[in-house]
Amino acid sequence: MFEAEYCDQITQTCNLCPHKCKIPFNRSGLCGVRKNIEGKIMTDNFGKVSSLAVDPIEKKPLYHFYPGSSILSAGTFGCNLKCPYCQNWQLSQIFRENFTTMTPADLINNAEENRSSMIAYTYSEPVVWYEFVKQTAAIARERGIKNVMVSNGMINSEPLKELSPL
Repeated sequence: MFEAEYCDQITQTCNLCPHKCKIPFNRSGLCGVRKNIEGKIMTDNFGKVSSLAVDPIEKKPLYHFYPGSSILSAGTFGCNLKCPYCQNWQLSQIFRENFTTMTPADLINNAEENRSSMIAYTYSEPVVWYEFVKQTAAIARERGIKNVMVSNGMINSEPLKELSPL
């Protein structure tokens, strides 16, 4: 567990996305990963990688972005939407014990070992992986690695402003 950012610990409200979930004691918000543990809002997916693959950049919803290159795609579990047509519902909606715990440095090293100069936070909703994405993206950017979020866009403006430069 990792303390969640953009939460009001007094009202026990998560302010990361527009849902602004008020999270009851020992329960989770709509995303399933931001939880009220003993009165403190925590994130349950920090560093938990449920999917990892090297993909061609053309597989991402980008247009003329470094054509012909590869990108390390990483995902976790959780999502702040419950779309019935989601192609990745088994990753985003089913909370399994099948994951690898990685630090931000581990993920960056994996990208470098695979000769990828880019990391995509994808498969599930990267907004609910906010703390891990932000830490990883900051270090990756310092090391010349580009960051891509494949997102539904459900994020409040303040956390978006903090994350966007990375």
